[in-house]
Amino acid sequence: MEDSVEVETWADAYIELHSVEQEIDTDHPLWWATERTMHCLRRDFAEELWEFVLVVLGKAPNDRVLSCLAAGPLEDLIAYDGKYFIDRIELMARQNPAFKDLLGGVWRNQSPEEIWSRVEKCRGAAW
Repeated sequence: MEDSVEVETWADAYIELHSVEQEIDTDHPLWWATERTMHCLRRDFAEELWEFVLVVLGKAPNDRVLSCLAAGPLEDLIAYDGKYFIDRIELMARQNPAFKDLLGGVWRNQSPEEIWSRVEKCRGAAW
């Protein structure tokens, strides 16, 4: 899928894809939404991934989608680009209870200790 796809369309496809209670494979017609999140793990696209996480969260998806969002895009963003986003993460956790809760579904992964300790201080209860 081209990068020109609007973040709203991407978020809607991701939500639809991850809302189902079945095994999702790469042949699914909406798999491109997951591929795009993986593509955005490169530093050049981290801002786009941050925006995506906030848009998906703002759509108040079900718990299944929130689990995928926390343990996938948000966790990876923190692990790989946390030093660029930690100030925003802390601010968002103070301002948005849903974001604070979403951080509870993030595991340390490869996050540097100094970033991870800040995440732990600002998030809600770990899931």
